[in-house]
Amino acid sequence: MSRKSIKQYTLLIGVLFLFPLSWLLFFGVMGEHKFSTLPYLFTAVQGADSIPAVIRPFELTDQTGQTFSSSELEGKVWLAAFYGTNNPYVGKITRRLLWPNFRYREEEDIILVSFSMDTEHDTPEVLSEYIEGTTLYQRLDDKWHFLTGDQSKIHDILQVDFRQKDIDNTSAVFLIDTEGCVRGRYNGNREDEIKDAIEDIALLKKEMDIEIYEQRKRAEENGEK
Repeated sequence: MSRKSIKQYTLLIGVLFLFPLSWLLFFGVMGEHKFSTLPYLFTAVQGADSIPAVIRPFELTDQTGQTFSSSELEGKVWLAAFYGTNNPYVGKITRRLLWPNFRYREEEDIILVSFSMDTEHDTPEVLSEYIEGTTLYQRLDDKWHFLTGDQSKIHDILQVDFRQKDIDNTSAVFLIDTEGCVRGRYNGNREDEIKDAIEDIALLKKEMDIEIYEQRKRAEENGEK
Protein backbone atom coordinates (compact mmCIF):
# COMPACT_ATOMS: atom_id res chain seq x y z
CA MET A 1 0.00 0.00 0.00
CA SER A 2 1.39 3.40 -1.02
CA ARG A 3 2.12 6.18 1.49
CA LYS A 4 -0.73 8.23 -0.01
CA SER A 5 -3.17 5.33 0.39
CA ILE A 6 -2.09 4.87 4.00
CA LYS A 7 -2.76 8.55 4.75
CA GLN A 8 -6.18 8.37 3.10
CA TYR A 9 -7.04 5.20 5.02
CA THR A 10 -5.91 6.75 8.31
CA LEU A 11 -7.96 9.89 7.60
CA LEU A 12 -11.05 7.82 6.83
CA ILE A 13 -10.70 5.86 10.08
CA GLY A 14 -10.30 9.11 12.00
CA VAL A 15 -13.46 10.62 10.46
CA LEU A 16 -15.49 7.48 11.14
CA PHE A 17 -14.36 7.56 14.77
CA LEU A 18 -14.77 11.28 15.39
CA PHE A 19 -18.19 11.65 13.73
CA PRO A 20 -20.21 9.59 16.24
CA LEU A 21 -18.07 10.95 19.08
CA SER A 22 -18.91 14.53 18.09
CA TRP A 23 -22.62 13.71 18.09
CA LEU A 24 -22.34 12.14 21.54
CA LEU A 25 -20.58 15.24 22.83
CA PHE A 26 -23.15 17.53 21.25
CA PHE A 27 -26.18 15.76 22.67
CA GLY A 28 -24.55 14.71 25.94
CA VAL A 29 -22.81 17.96 26.85
CA MET A 30 -24.32 20.72 24.75
CA GLY A 31 -27.83 19.31 24.73
CA GLU A 32 -30.14 18.44 27.61
CA HIS A 33 -30.11 14.86 28.79
CA LYS A 34 -33.45 13.15 28.42
CA PHE A 35 -34.41 10.15 30.52
CA SER A 36 -37.39 7.90 30.93
CA THR A 37 -39.76 8.95 33.66
CA LEU A 38 -42.94 7.65 35.25
CA PRO A 39 -46.49 8.43 34.18
CA TYR A 40 -49.03 9.85 36.61
CA LEU A 41 -51.17 7.00 37.88
CA PHE A 42 -54.29 9.07 38.62
CA THR A 43 -55.68 12.20 37.03
CA ALA A 44 -58.34 14.74 37.96
CA VAL A 45 -60.51 16.99 35.81
CA GLN A 46 -59.94 20.72 36.03
CA GLY A 47 -62.20 22.59 33.65
CA ALA A 48 -61.66 21.07 30.23
CA ASP A 49 -58.24 19.68 31.16
CA SER A 50 -57.07 16.48 32.78
CA ILE A 51 -54.33 17.09 35.33
CA PRO A 52 -52.38 14.84 37.75
CA ALA A 53 -54.39 14.10 40.89
CA VAL A 54 -52.80 15.23 44.16
CA ILE A 55 -53.18 13.51 47.53
CA ARG A 56 -55.51 15.58 49.70
CA PRO A 57 -54.18 17.08 52.95
CA PHE A 58 -54.60 14.85 56.00
CA GLU A 59 -53.68 14.70 59.68
CA LEU A 60 -53.24 11.50 61.68
CA THR A 61 -51.17 10.29 64.64
CA ASP A 62 -47.77 8.65 64.22
CA GLN A 63 -45.90 6.13 66.35
CA THR A 64 -44.59 8.90 68.63
CA GLY A 65 -48.13 9.90 69.60
CA GLN A 66 -47.71 13.24 67.83
CA THR A 67 -49.91 14.66 65.08
CA PHE A 68 -48.51 13.89 61.65
CA SER A 69 -49.55 16.20 58.81
CA SER A 70 -49.29 15.47 55.11
CA SER A 71 -47.52 18.83 54.82
CA GLU A 72 -44.46 17.05 56.26
CA LEU A 73 -44.32 15.03 53.05
CA GLU A 74 -44.01 18.03 50.75
CA GLY A 75 -40.83 17.89 48.69
CA LYS A 76 -40.30 14.21 49.51
CA VAL A 77 -40.66 10.99 47.55
CA TRP A 78 -42.54 8.44 49.64
CA LEU A 79 -43.98 4.96 49.59
CA ALA A 80 -47.42 4.39 51.13
CA ALA A 81 -48.47 1.00 52.51
CA PHE A 82 -51.71 -0.01 54.25
CA TYR A 83 -51.75 -2.83 56.82
CA GLY A 84 -52.00 -3.55 60.53
CA THR A 85 -49.24 -4.86 62.77
CA ASN A 86 -51.55 -7.73 63.71
CA ASN A 87 -51.94 -8.75 60.05
CA PRO A 88 -51.08 -12.48 59.75
CA TYR A 89 -48.65 -11.61 56.94
CA VAL A 90 -47.04 -8.63 58.69
CA GLY A 91 -43.63 -10.34 58.72
CA LYS A 92 -43.71 -10.75 54.95
CA ILE A 93 -44.97 -7.20 54.41
CA THR A 94 -42.25 -5.81 56.68
CA ARG A 95 -39.45 -7.67 54.87
CA ARG A 96 -40.62 -6.27 51.54
CA LEU A 97 -40.77 -2.69 52.83
CA LEU A 98 -37.34 -2.96 54.44
CA TRP A 99 -35.75 -3.29 50.98
CA PRO A 100 -36.47 0.24 49.73
CA ASN A 101 -36.09 1.62 53.24
CA PHE A 102 -32.58 0.19 53.50
CA ARG A 103 -31.63 1.00 49.89
CA TYR A 104 -32.35 4.71 50.47
CA ARG A 105 -31.37 4.77 54.14
CA GLU A 106 -29.15 7.82 53.68
CA GLU A 107 -31.63 9.85 51.61
CA GLU A 108 -33.52 12.31 53.83
CA ASP A 109 -36.07 13.09 51.12
CA ILE A 110 -37.14 9.48 50.50
CA ILE A 111 -39.33 7.99 53.23
CA LEU A 112 -41.87 5.30 53.99
CA VAL A 113 -45.36 5.91 55.38
CA SER A 114 -47.51 3.04 56.66
CA PHE A 115 -51.20 3.49 57.45
CA SER A 116 -52.79 1.21 60.04
CA MET A 117 -55.75 -0.86 58.91
CA ASP A 118 -56.55 -1.73 62.53
CA THR A 119 -56.22 1.50 64.49
CA GLU A 120 -57.92 0.01 67.53
CA HIS A 121 -55.03 -2.42 67.90
CA ASP A 122 -52.30 -0.17 66.54
CA THR A 123 -51.87 2.38 69.31
CA PRO A 124 -48.80 4.66 69.18
CA GLU A 125 -47.15 2.39 71.76
CA VAL A 126 -47.64 -0.71 69.58
CA LEU A 127 -46.45 1.12 66.48
CA SER A 128 -43.42 2.56 68.25
CA GLU A 129 -42.32 -0.92 69.27
CA TYR A 130 -42.86 -2.17 65.71
CA ILE A 131 -40.84 0.66 64.14
CA GLU A 132 -38.06 0.30 66.70
CA GLY A 133 -37.71 -3.37 65.90
CA THR A 134 -37.55 -2.86 62.14
CA THR A 135 -35.20 0.12 61.94
CA LEU A 136 -32.28 -0.97 64.12
CA TYR A 137 -29.76 -0.24 61.37
CA GLN A 138 -31.37 2.95 60.10
CA ARG A 139 -28.95 5.87 59.97
CA LEU A 140 -31.48 8.70 59.80
CA ASP A 141 -34.50 9.49 61.96
CA ASP A 142 -37.98 10.05 60.50
CA LYS A 143 -37.47 7.59 57.65
CA TRP A 144 -40.49 5.45 58.53
CA HIS A 145 -43.78 6.81 59.87
CA PHE A 146 -46.60 4.50 60.90
CA LEU A 147 -49.91 6.36 61.16
CA THR A 148 -52.96 5.56 63.24
CA GLY A 149 -55.98 7.51 64.52
CA ASP A 150 -59.43 7.72 62.96
CA GLN A 151 -59.94 4.49 60.98
CA SER A 152 -62.58 6.07 58.75
CA LYS A 153 -60.06 8.73 57.67
CA ILE A 154 -57.54 6.08 56.67
CA HIS A 155 -60.20 4.16 54.75
CA ASP A 156 -61.13 7.39 52.98
CA ILE A 157 -57.51 8.08 52.05
CA LEU A 158 -57.11 4.56 50.68
CA GLN A 159 -60.36 4.58 48.71
CA VAL A 160 -60.42 8.16 47.42
CA ASP A 161 -56.80 9.27 47.07
CA PHE A 162 -55.32 5.88 46.21
CA ARG A 163 -58.50 4.60 44.50
CA GLN A 164 -58.30 1.23 46.20
CA LYS A 165 -61.93 0.16 46.54
CA ASP A 166 -61.30 -3.12 48.33
CA ILE A 167 -60.08 -2.05 51.77
CA ASP A 168 -59.59 -5.69 52.77
CA ASN A 169 -56.93 -6.11 50.09
CA THR A 170 -53.99 -4.30 51.64
CA SER A 171 -51.14 -5.70 49.58
CA ALA A 172 -50.85 -2.59 47.41
CA VAL A 173 -47.87 -0.25 47.86
CA PHE A 174 -47.94 3.20 46.22
CA LEU A 175 -45.19 5.57 45.13
CA ILE A 176 -45.84 9.31 45.55
CA ASP A 177 -43.68 12.12 44.17
CA THR A 178 -42.60 15.43 45.69
CA GLU A 179 -45.79 17.13 44.48
CA GLY A 180 -48.09 14.58 46.13
CA CYS A 181 -49.00 12.76 42.89
CA VAL A 182 -49.18 8.96 42.74
CA ARG A 183 -46.64 7.64 40.23
CA GLY A 184 -46.69 3.89 40.86
CA ARG A 185 -48.67 0.99 42.32
CA TYR A 186 -47.08 -2.32 43.27
CA ASN A 187 -48.09 -5.65 44.74
CA GLY A 188 -46.30 -5.80 48.06
CA ASN A 189 -46.48 -9.61 48.02
CA ARG A 190 -44.28 -9.84 44.93
CA GLU A 191 -40.53 -9.39 45.18
CA ASP A 192 -40.16 -8.33 41.54
CA GLU A 193 -42.67 -5.50 41.96
CA ILE A 194 -40.95 -4.15 45.06
CA LYS A 195 -37.71 -4.20 43.08
CA ASP A 196 -39.56 -2.18 40.42
CA ALA A 197 -40.55 0.30 43.11
CA ILE A 198 -36.90 0.70 44.16
CA GLU A 199 -35.94 1.45 40.54
CA ASP A 200 -38.85 3.86 40.12
CA ILE A 201 -37.77 5.77 43.22
CA ALA A 202 -34.43 6.28 41.49
CA LEU A 203 -36.25 7.83 38.50
CA LEU A 204 -38.11 10.26 40.75
CA LYS A 205 -34.86 11.04 42.55
CA LYS A 206 -33.39 11.91 39.16
CA GLU A 207 -36.34 14.24 38.53
CA MET A 208 -35.62 15.95 41.84
CA ASP A 209 -31.92 16.36 41.02
CA ILE A 210 -32.69 17.86 37.61
CA GLU A 211 -35.23 20.27 39.11
CA ILE A 212 -32.69 21.42 41.71
CA TYR A 213 -30.08 21.90 38.96
CA GLU A 214 -32.49 23.92 36.82
CA GLN A 215 -33.46 26.11 39.78
CA ARG A 216 -29.80 26.86 40.49
CA LYS A 217 -29.18 27.56 36.81
CA ARG A 218 -32.09 30.01 36.66
CA ALA A 219 -30.86 31.70 39.83
CA GLU A 220 -27.38 32.12 38.35
CA GLU A 221 -28.83 33.55 35.12
CA ASN A 222 -30.82 36.07 37.20
CA GLY A 223 -27.73 37.04 39.14
CA GLU A 224 -28.94 35.47 42.36
CA LYS A 225 -26.64 33.75 44.83
